Amino acid sequence: MENLVLLAVDPSGRRYEWRLSDAEYLVGRADGHEAPGRLVVEGDPHLSRQQFRVHRHDGRWWVTRCHSARNPLFFQGQETDRFELQAGDGFFTGKTRFSALPHADRLATLEHTLGAQSRDRARLRRLEDCFGAVLELLRALRREAGDGAPWRTAFPVVRRVLPEVQKLAFVRVQLGPPPLRFEMLEEDEPGSCRLGAAALEKAFQQGSTVTYLWDEPPQPGEGTLSAQASWTIVSPIRVLDTGYAFCAFGASYPSFDALEETAAVIDLAAELVGHHLVVEQAAEYGSLLGVFGHHVGTLFKTSGALHLWSGGEASEPVQRVLDNLLPIWGISQAISLYKKQGEQEWRELLSGWVAPGWAERADLAARVADSLRHMVRYIYGAGQAEAPFLPWTLDGEPLSGRDERLSTLPPLCDNPVLFDKTLAFTIGLLEMLNNLRKYPEARGAGREDRRELAGLEPGEKNVEVRCRAEDGEAFVEVVQPVVTDPDGGIPASRSLERIRTLEFRLLRGLVETGSAEPIARTSLPHIVRVRQRWTYRWGRLLEEWRACCGEKASPSAH
Repeated sequence: MENLVLLAVDPSGRRYEWRLSDAEYLVGRADGHEAPGRLVVEGDPHLSRQQFRVHRHDGRWWVTRCHSARNPLFFQGQETDRFELQAGDGFFTGKTRFSALPHADRLATLEHTLGAQSRDRARLRRLEDCFGAVLELLRALRREAGDGAPWRTAFPVVRRVLPEVQKLAFVRVQLGPPPLRFEMLEEDEPGSCRLGAAALEKAFQQGSTVTYLWDEPPQPGEGTLSAQASWTIVSPIRVLDTGYAFCAFGASYPSFDALEETAAVIDLAAELVGHHLVVEQAAEYGSLLGVFGHHVGTLFKTSGALHLWSGGEASEPVQRVLDNLLPIWGISQAISLYKKQGEQEWRELLSGWVAPGWAERADLAARVADSLRHMVRYIYGAGQAEAPFLPWTLDGEPLSGRDERLSTLPPLCDNPVLFDKTLAFTIGLLEMLNNLRKYPEARGAGREDRRELAGLEPGEKNVEVRCRAEDGEAFVEVVQPVVTDPDGGIPASRSLERIRTLEFRLLRGLVETGSAEPIARTSLPHIVRVRQRWTYRWGRLLEEWRACCGEKASPSAH
């Protein structure tokens, strides 16, 4: 039977680690009492004192939920009361993440994280090697551009600079909830290597290169770490939503400074490979984005979906489907706008964004706010047969499920049927409101969130939406209750993170989707009220439009 280590991370981020050697353990919330075979987590009030048992049976480890436990176990995305536990498995209960790792018979005698100052000092000590490695690696990467594997180009360069390295490897890491999983993409030498999930997890947690050294520790006064030392260096790389690691292995007797210098060179190579991966993937995504935008826009029009949506002739089920598809049309319009920026000058592009008739309207601010309220009511009432789990208010008034149609966001110059500019400008707002509309989902972990949100006081459950427009700026602000992550943080939307970049680069900051920030506690410690704001700088849009277009686009000229 495999020896396991049980790991737990409570809502505060505190980490617990237990080696499983007895036949049975009882896991639960700390209550001030200790007993043999009892494993306690102190920071999670959602765990019962007797939450689950970990026990051996027929040479295998099993996890069984206790009858008195008030919260379920979630394993592989499903609620269950019993499952077999193997190395690499992870599961949730309460607000705590648990995972199992194989127990290593020999622990590292040295673990060193390469900090910024240590890295810079080590690079200075090997300045000539580092400078030569940068030049050689840049030339090689330029020569081999587009092969999709820049680490393969880096391997021989690192070998020439660091002859003490016996083996190099490049690993892809699955970023997400524990347990951490990884895939060996390439090794420059055959044979096994000492690389486990714990080393990779440590490197990504620290965000820095980590060195592990095994066997005998150095004796006081000795100039070497160990006469028979084996070491592993792991340098983490993040590229968009994917993790990679550049790894080096060796067996020698370096001094501490020499080992740190080796780690600094590996860190440098990983940094250059990471930059190259970002450039390659960005180019691939840019091409895919253009193809996606073109085909989505074409299909939306040629399939008849756009005609049905704009004509109001579709049946209620079909209309609901079309309303759900509308954000995709908006994304295609944003992509089209991005493509036009590459083909036209900013001045030429901006001239078609603003309808001149809006420029001098005294009621422009009020009309902007009204259009945003239409958008909120549209998302609330359209596309879903079921009302949101949390009740909404808009500027203090309860929202109903009545149908609402979109309207142009002033002072944009929309196609009156397609709403092309409005949808391009509001992709962040649409995503923010759609996320709010479906929170929490009635599946997976969302079911537990629903049970917990149901325990709030009535006044704490409300979602408050406010729309304002004044002094050239308009905003939609949302305040809602949110169940925090196990580490106490606020859940983040990856799609919104990507959209923020598009808003800044694509629309030059004329719109901005802010991050969610906690503003108040609730009666339950693991639920907070958060605020998120979408901002539309229509005053700046008008100023830039007037500066670019001058009298040719002024109202008097039409």
